[in-house]
Amino acid sequence: MNVRARRLGMLSVATATIVMMAGCSPTSSGDDAGAGPIKVGAVSSITGPAPFPDVPAAAEAVFREVNENGGIDGRTIEYLSEDDGGDPALAGQAARRLIDEEGVVALAGSASLVDCSANATVYADRGVVSIAGAGVAPACFTASHIAPVNAGGFEGYTALLYYASEQLEAERVCAVILTVPGVTDGYHDSIRRWEDLTGTSIAMVDESVAHGDDPTPAVLAARSAGCDAVVFNSSEPVAAAFMNSVKRQGQLDEAAWLTLTAAFTDDALTTLQQQDTLGLYVNSEFLPYTGSGPAVDQWRSTLEKAGAEPTSLSMGGYTSAKVLVSVLEGIDSEITRETVTDAFESLDQVDAPLLGTPFTYEGTSEADPDRATMVVQATDDGWETVSDWIHLP
Repeated sequence: MNVRARRLGMLSVATATIVMMAGCSPTSSGDDAGAGPIKVGAVSSITGPAPFPDVPAAAEAVFREVNENGGIDGRTIEYLSEDDGGDPALAGQAARRLIDEEGVVALAGSASLVDCSANATVYADRGVVSIAGAGVAPACFTASHIAPVNAGGFEGYTALLYYASEQLEAERVCAVILTVPGVTDGYHDSIRRWEDLTGTSIAMVDESVAHGDDPTPAVLAARSAGCDAVVFNSSEPVAAAFMNSVKRQGQLDEAAWLTLTAAFTDDALTTLQQQDTLGLYVNSEFLPYTGSGPAVDQWRSTLEKAGAEPTSLSMGGYTSAKVLVSVLEGIDSEITRETVTDAFESLDQVDAPLLGTPFTYEGTSEADPDRATMVVQATDDGWETVSDWIHLP
């Protein structure tokens, strides 16, 4: 699989577009792919303030394995993964380049803070399906032509609030929203949903800290409010920094601390163990990657063979690619952008054993698929699964 990098104007190397290719034929149209490679794209935040490089890397691992086994009816999959660096303008440029210049038939394995918001209209206007590996922004779950395989941070945030009140029996459940432009309102919606589900009110909502800043003011606010459970949004390094502040403020044993699936990694666990801040609860949007079983074992084997990092979110990239491959294999006619989109729009469901529910594609802004999540906890012995699948009422 060849790898080539292209500059976007005068951007630095860190935000260069990385294009991962399988096959080497001339560019073909998404509407007339012929007998050449099947082009599939992705727009992801591989660099930037909240990077998700493991998600498209896992999708690439799946496509590489498909190619090694003969491709789709003898046609290889050419995977072109663009880095938007968390910049909406770059995300827009990347999507148009993939669709209008490269002629991709669909997108799979995308994971970005800004892709869905920047490109929802583009995907709808061009009739291109994006099976995102990790939906982040609210638009990922409401826009037509975008169908993430994961439950999403907002569903996860509500599930953690629900777990805190219903399973941990916390009486004063508090919410810390580490602010991120474009997604903060989604967490307010998550809180309101939890209040509607439980008939109780949140004890405190703190928005005093931006994502990536010193979290101490938020921890102090939780202490002052007498919280016995605190749900906060974070990435892997932010979660570790947050818990270190919790320890410094003497609050580690005063409340249960819960955060999102991005912190469910080997590196995060190691840091939590080293700084003696274990006990953190994290939701898992897929079967816990630390477990075993046929589905988890196959996922791990595919990633290890490709040299990709096996993380919880990488299961999203893997699953989105598997879903697309399943649909491509079911198309009896020529594989083009139009036939791929038609196939998804007529799709009932695809078995996705790493998910708590089968994958469904609605293709409308009214889509509200059933989503499920689990909860794990950081312990001395590793990540321990502490819940079954949580299907919110």
